Amino acid sequence: MTRKTTDSRCEEGFSRTDFVGMLRGAGLLLAGCAAAVLLFSVTGCSATDADESSIASTAEVLEENTSEKSVEYASFEEVAAAFDVSALNLEYSKRDMDASFDESSATKITLLGDSASVSGSGAAAEGSPVTISTAGTYIVSGNLTDGSITVITSENDKVQIVLNGVKIACSSGPAIDVQSADKCFITLAEGTQNSLSDGSVFTSEDANACIYATCDLTINGSGSLDVSGNYRHGVFSKDDLVVYGGTIRVSAVEDGLNGKDSVKIGAGDISIDSGADGVKSSKSTNPEKGFVYVSGGSLSIDAEDDGIQAKTHLCIAGGSIEIDAADDALHSDLEGTLNGGSTSVRSGDDAFHCETKLEVNDGSFVAETCSEGYEAEQVVVNGGDTNICALDDAMNASAADLSDDSESSDADTSTSTPSGESGANAAQPDGSIGAPGASSANADSNEQQQNTAPQGAGQQDSATPPELPSDDGAQGGQAGEAPSDLGQAPDAQGGMERGGQAPGGQGGAPGASDSNCLIQINGGKVVLDSQGDGVDSNGNVEINGGTLLVNGPSGDGDGAFDYDGEATISGGTVLMAGAVGMAQSFTSGTQAFALVRASGSAGNVIEATDADGNVIATLTATKAFGCVLVSGAGVSDGDTITVSVDGAATMATASTTGTSGIATGGMGGGPATGNRPEGQGGPA
Repeated sequence: MTRKTTDSRCEEGFSRTDFVGMLRGAGLLLAGCAAAVLLFSVTGCSATDADESSIASTAEVLEENTSEKSVEYASFEEVAAAFDVSALNLEYSKRDMDASFDESSATKITLLGDSASVSGSGAAAEGSPVTISTAGTYIVSGNLTDGSITVITSENDKVQIVLNGVKIACSSGPAIDVQSADKCFITLAEGTQNSLSDGSVFTSEDANACIYATCDLTINGSGSLDVSGNYRHGVFSKDDLVVYGGTIRVSAVEDGLNGKDSVKIGAGDISIDSGADGVKSSKSTNPEKGFVYVSGGSLSIDAEDDGIQAKTHLCIAGGSIEIDAADDALHSDLEGTLNGGSTSVRSGDDAFHCETKLEVNDGSFVAETCSEGYEAEQVVVNGGDTNICALDDAMNASAADLSDDSESSDADTSTSTPSGESGANAAQPDGSIGAPGASSANADSNEQQQNTAPQGAGQQDSATPPELPSDDGAQGGQAGEAPSDLGQAPDAQGGMERGGQAPGGQGGAPGASDSNCLIQINGGKVVLDSQGDGVDSNGNVEINGGTLLVNGPSGDGDGAFDYDGEATISGGTVLMAGAVGMAQSFTSGTQAFALVRASGSAGNVIEATDADGNVIATLTATKAFGCVLVSGAGVSDGDTITVSVDGAATMATASTTGTSGIATGGMGGGPATGNRPEGQGGPA
């Protein structure tokens, strides 16, 4: 991904990438030498030694045992400066994806209530605890009323635990406790049902989950697994956590799935009910770690904090995702990407929040209700299908905060105390103390607007989220011209000063302007419904293609379109309806536009046509509105645009330069009554 701005951080990143590439090239050469030596050694092994069900292939050993000599950084700001999304390991190993095993050569472990028996080598049972001590495949069946399976092998060993109809409860620690190994695979045997649960108090100070691993951990297979994390987390790995198959149901006092270094989900049917985050990765000192990647499967999350939280990068590339979260549905402390899949969320705060950059390239994203929708310092939409219904701003660009915080620290455990409670005194992301979901709204949101409709929101009931907007067959936009650097935005640009309790938040307040902030739409389809600002940038806005349809606020304290720098348009289709009081138009563009005084109420159909009568776009209003901003492909300077509201037409002359007023009945503006800067529009 390339950032729009070309500051020193980008230039440093370029030279750093070249240097890293040289190092990686040297690493590949060494790996090739190692492969030759290893291949020579393996050919001398017996058939038993080379059994693929318990020992990785030559390629697999190289793939998974290659040490990563990544640099650790002292501060998250340094991590952010060094971050390069192309350096992340988003691949799955062969054994992650292959859940097969050789039953004839595997060790059998049979659980017998308060004891267990072992047939084969590498494991021992002393009463209810079962200990695995060597690499290999272990098939486990039966019930254990109060015990655990513990793995203590060398740090180079790989262990596969096949759950073949298992029920394990452990009152004082993890049901599966991987204390040392290189990697552990938990395979769910086909057609089996398995359940694991822990108690509310652990005797170990290190372990923190029902399934706990100090090494890489993979869950695969086609069987089912129920995990009850009564102490803290459901599944936790201090390294990488991979899920690639199975029907998995997790309930946890705190996080459902937590991989400190990373979490990757490629397949499976997963449901999570968590008292904190649903899925989380927290590594904060390494720019190649701390990411969450979802590329397939089905994921349903009900979370009392964030649905999915990543420290460095959160990428949705496939699969079907449903999230109901008390805080953010999707959250990254650095960057985020939508590359595919189908995502539907309900959130008490942001639908998708990133600090530095959020890039939307493909896939379907629906926010049924949220405080704010997309939020990042830079929001870039290149494709996909977005539909957001927000109680505050639907799309917001605000300055990034990269300061280190306790909530996403590099600790192995979460911030709440292991008391068995759902984090009543847990430290929240904003630094406050309280139950998850009780924290204040975003810094640029009015706290009193959290989970309530803003005052003066027109037709909406404050207890009921607004219905998702309909686009009524809007025409697709053109690809447009390549985006251009806008340079430094003038200071103190933006709208009227919003005093008091402005509906929908306080975006655009004095001091909020930042030229690094950017909302850029290059393609795709974006449909927004907001009770605060529809599109709100504390810096600049660029529309270069795609389709943008906005049902903005009905109250005059916010607008369908709000920015503090410049707003340009060079392509695409735009139709925004909102209140008059804070209305803004584009500052300039190679494609003409018009801000038209045309009013209506919820249910009215707004249709914009060009000079030849071709429909530019249509939109059904979800609330009262007083003006419409419209632009479409092929509209030139001086062309007539007609805006019809349930058949009542208003004509306006399109322009490629901003006006100081709103066109009414074909008249080109008039003096602005507010204190909008010239060229940014204002009420006539």
